[in-house]
Amino acid sequence: MKKTLYISFLFLLIINVQSCKNKAIDIYVSPLGSSTNDGTKEKPFKGLKNALENARLINRGKEDVITIHLLEGDYHLSSPLVITSQLNNIAIVGEGADKVTIKGSKIIDTKWESFNKKILVTSIDNTLDFNQLFINGEKQILARYPNYDENGGYWQGYAADAIDKERTSNWENPIGGFLHAMHCGCWGGFHYEIVDVAEDGEFELKGGHQNNRPSPMHPEYRMVENVFEELDSDKEWYLDKTNHKLYVWKDGDTDLANAKIEVSVLKHLLEIKGSLENPVKNVNISGINFQHASRTFMEQYHQLYVVIGPFIEEALYCLMVQKMFLLMIANSQTLEGTLFLQMVIIET
Repeated sequence: MKKTLYISFLFLLIINVQSCKNKAIDIYVSPLGSSTNDGTKEKPFKGLKNALENARLINRGKEDVITIHLLEGDYHLSSPLVITSQLNNIAIVGEGADKVTIKGSKIIDTKWESFNKKILVTSIDNTLDFNQLFINGEKQILARYPNYDENGGYWQGYAADAIDKERTSNWENPIGGFLHAMHCGCWGGFHYEIVDVAEDGEFELKGGHQNNRPSPMHPEYRMVENVFEELDSDKEWYLDKTNHKLYVWKDGDTDLANAKIEVSVLKHLLEIKGSLENPVKNVNISGINFQHASRTFMEQYHQLYVVIGPFIEEALYCLMVQKMFLLMIANSQTLEGTLFLQMVIIET
């Protein structure tokens, strides 16, 4: 008994001595900050990437912990955040998931005009290519058939005639449209892009790789989207990528001239990348809401992938605590690389 007590006391003593040697380093970030600030709470950095770059440059002990504090606001990313072994022992802490949001979208300028009595149109930058649209923070619906119905079952609405020629013959240019269909035995689903139209009206489709059980499409459970002629319902939108035009269905309750228009630009928001020699260790992410990543159901991934990431390679003892992820798990995709995870915890 005495030996046990002695060992326990010695163990605690070592922990206490070690903890006294560790140094806590705090960096503050705000959407209203500046890249020329010093990262204090009074003079925070503007961007999270700016803070991560400064964290990499700090001369610190191996066990010193850096905490990056995200002050209230939205943080729009132009490229994914990357955490490597250089940033081991780091915490990225927001003031709360209801106050701090990291977004894979950008705000765009618009100048709306009437296309017809029900549809508005605006020209957009010719470099933009997106598949998610948010107006005043609310996700919009890509023009589709059948129309969105919260209680409509698969895809919130399905129809056996989704690609019947009687309907598709009215589509002037369906190339770029998407067809979603369930497995004939309802064992998951398939997603296709319309890449060409034959003279007889038959579609050439690309995709269907998302399910490892080959099967014909279910004859009833089908939905089509991203077709201009199906823009006919509240909150629907369509992007003409050729002519760089964004179309939306009129909503009498929304003042589009003064609305915040956001479009997705990133497929994932966070990358954790290490190696067997230099694994990523002890990463804590909390109090942050991740939103607005692009849809990825047509990507050639082969395992599990969630839209906000994380994209993980060789992480050891990596603790991620996130209070709120706004996710759309679009298909079976991948956490890239060889996983060497002993602890990864994500609270949602």
